[in-house]
Amino acid sequence: MLRYGKFIIGLFVLIAILSASSGFYEDWLWFRDLGYSQLFWTPLLSKWLIQTVNGTILFAFIVSILLSVRHAIVTFVNHRLSSNLHLVQNMDRQVLSLNQKKVTIWLVILSAVISFSVSFVAGFTGWLEVLTFVNATPFGKVDPIFGKELSFYFFKLPFLQTLYNAFFGPLFLLTLFTGLFYLVTGILRFRSLKLWESKAVEIGMAARRHLALLIGILFVFKAFGYFLDIFQMLYSVHGHVVGAGYTDLNANLPVLIILIVLSILGFLLSWSGIIIREVRLLTLPVTGIFVLGILLYGIYPSLIQSFIVIPNELAKEAPYIQNEIALTRFGYGLDKIQEQDYPGDSVLTVDSLKSNQETLNNIRLNDPRPMLQTYNQKQGIRLYYKFNDIDIDRYTINKDYRQVMLSARELSSNDLDPKAKTFVNTRFKYTHGFGVSASFANAVTSEGLPSFAIKDVPSVTDFDELKIKEPRIYYGELTNDWVVVNTSVKEFDYPLGNTNSENNYQGSTGIMLTPLNKLMISLHHGTIRLYFANEVNSQSRLLINRNIKERVQKLAPFLTYDADPYLVIDNGQLKWIMDAYTTSAQLPYASKYSDQNFNYIRNTVKVVVDAYDGTVDFYAVDTNDPILATYIKIFPGVFKDIASMPASLKSHLRYPETLFTVQSNMLKTFHMTNPSVFYNKEDAWDIAKELYLDKPQNVDPYYTIMKIPGEDKPEFVLMLPFTPASSTTNTRNNMVSWLAARMDGDKYGQLLLYKLPKNTEIDGPLQIESRIDQDPEISKQLSLWDQKGSSIIRGNLLAFPLGGNFLYVEPIYMQSDKNGSIPEIKRVILAYQDRLVMAENLGQALVEIFGENAPQPTTLGQGTLPIVQTLPGSVIPSSTKDETINSMIEQINQFRSILDSIESQIKGSSNG
Repeated sequence: MLRYGKFIIGLFVLIAILSASSGFYEDWLWFRDLGYSQLFWTPLLSKWLIQTVNGTILFAFIVSILLSVRHAIVTFVNHRLSSNLHLVQNMDRQVLSLNQKKVTIWLVILSAVISFSVSFVAGFTGWLEVLTFVNATPFGKVDPIFGKELSFYFFKLPFLQTLYNAFFGPLFLLTLFTGLFYLVTGILRFRSLKLWESKAVEIGMAARRHLALLIGILFVFKAFGYFLDIFQMLYSVHGHVVGAGYTDLNANLPVLIILIVLSILGFLLSWSGIIIREVRLLTLPVTGIFVLGILLYGIYPSLIQSFIVIPNELAKEAPYIQNEIALTRFGYGLDKIQEQDYPGDSVLTVDSLKSNQETLNNIRLNDPRPMLQTYNQKQGIRLYYKFNDIDIDRYTINKDYRQVMLSARELSSNDLDPKAKTFVNTRFKYTHGFGVSASFANAVTSEGLPSFAIKDVPSVTDFDELKIKEPRIYYGELTNDWVVVNTSVKEFDYPLGNTNSENNYQGSTGIMLTPLNKLMISLHHGTIRLYFANEVNSQSRLLINRNIKERVQKLAPFLTYDADPYLVIDNGQLKWIMDAYTTSAQLPYASKYSDQNFNYIRNTVKVVVDAYDGTVDFYAVDTNDPILATYIKIFPGVFKDIASMPASLKSHLRYPETLFTVQSNMLKTFHMTNPSVFYNKEDAWDIAKELYLDKPQNVDPYYTIMKIPGEDKPEFVLMLPFTPASSTTNTRNNMVSWLAARMDGDKYGQLLLYKLPKNTEIDGPLQIESRIDQDPEISKQLSLWDQKGSSIIRGNLLAFPLGGNFLYVEPIYMQSDKNGSIPEIKRVILAYQDRLVMAENLGQALVEIFGENAPQPTTLGQGTLPIVQTLPGSVIPSSTKDETINSMIEQINQFRSILDSIESQIKGSSNG
């Protein structure tokens, strides 16, 4: 019986050990399967190595300190504590008794627990600081105060700060508790609080030497901490200055130097107390550094700031404001922006419109916000298919450069019928989404819906460039569950008549389910069902971490990832492209981005994830970035050169909207490079606003195809307009500038800022919105349609720079209030200078403003301009008025005839 008990206990222990290590084992299999074992082992081994080194050093300090008080502990417990507690003796043996050997063992154990617990935390949080310190790459730029290379602040200062924090805190607490122990045991006595008197403190010789050693070490660390504080001043914030200002450099810096000198002096005095029998060599340095630290480092700088700086802030801080401007612009890449003038009021002619035909062809009428609902309603096919978002990209189709809106049809297991959510269905059968839907930016059907360039399941398209060879999506934004593929259960592809089309996974990735792997994975996921599943065979594979955001984050957590990956069609294959950034908060003098902990950002990596088999490639697009160059040293072979990216994929690289938004928000203030203008915020900007759902909101950066002023060919650009900053009492919405990011070919990454003349009033988007509301005919129509039973949605109001002026375009959607209704484009509003029209389509609007010879935008596919149905109360075009009126009269006469017939029948039946 005892044997069986031991066996059961041993079995439980084995299962517990396997369960605890199962997650580690699965991660190792997953990293290895993707070919990134280095990304698994380098952090792991670095953490354990750092923990070992930190723990060993701390252990040596702590154990030597604790063993030095071992005799005092034994004496105190065995004699003074026993007698004070009046412990009785039993059989001539004390109830409470310690011996040197047991105390030594427990002190060693306690030292190990403390030291390795502290190092466990420090090792897991500071491993990257250690590796970047060792592999630091220079910036080729120095700070403006101390002349230190910026790599010192990015790579070395964080490591030194981590080192200081890892050792000073534990040693301080240890010294404090040692002093308290000597105080409790009576070895240390305070006769008086007048510590400068010779008999104020009494302490035993051994205790004095012990504390002298500890306090001396702490003074060394404190001097090191004050030294680091000198460089930390470059991140301080005083008044209007981010970074070291007048007070820092004229008050705090001298004080820190004084404190460093005092700390070194305290170290010398403390250690001299080891030899000299004078306890004041310990007490006076400790109290002195504490008092002087408060007076010099706390009060004195505040007085300087209040009485010298604030009354003359601009004069005192101007040089440091200049540093803030320069380094903030560098941190966000604003210093690379090329500024140009843009007239904004040039006269647009028919010829100038014709020379910008490509821009007219790509004016975006479809707004992604209401259009997502249309995609899900029209192309969802089944409840379990779902479109997460719509991505905007460009494709060359029939030699025509076109803006395309595309979305992946993913499988959402959460939307399966509750009765269908069995283990087999959710893990073996419903494993992937299928295909995409896409439409051109300006293509709208006669019903006001997007004209699909790719539609249905399986995908149907008229364009060779958009044909898909492998439509299955095993990895996406909604694939949050693990699945097992190549089982005896065929995987669901798509509905086909009364049956379903089925398939098996043929990808190159996936964890093979060997008996050991299956056991460990079952333990990790807590399901015995997987281990005993008859459907699993030797060819089955486990697919995990299928959400692409979580997938790349797990692979390379030291990068910061964009929240909006986008899908592209690359030679018939579906590929996700995700932007990754190197960020840091360590740039001196640079302002941090609002609510974010960084003041330096670069889009350095493009991550490509295959939607079918989940392979991941990291492409380095900016190897000049020192942070990325450092990561490349740490993880050799992980990052591929951008030159190795296929040209077909490279043509789909976008300037990320997230980075553009960050830069635009910083540019609102940091386009001002004069310290006086910056200080007074004389020329502050704001992002232009538009109306959406009747509420003003910032215009989102928008992609478009247009000709950059001075260029001959259209380009895919990301742009955003700016207006002057407003206050509650002074609202200004005129446009003052617009920013564009180029991304085609060798122009990728160029930022162009076009400034409008300050003596010319150019309408901003919100002013155009106001003009729409104030136009008697348009506002009347919108109010008439926006009645009970339906609602009006005003889409993106986009400003298109064209020939030195602007065209403003806004689609008008109508949506029924009934559940499940789809927003439909019913009108297009076009504004140019003082002219404003609402027409059935963009081509008609151009004719109404520029005349009958105005060029007409062309579409692809169902290739017609949107001719929408006439709505109740709408203005009927003059060319069709007579025909419409005659039709209405005829319908009224027919209705009267029907009423007369009904009346005659009623009268006849009543007479009968």
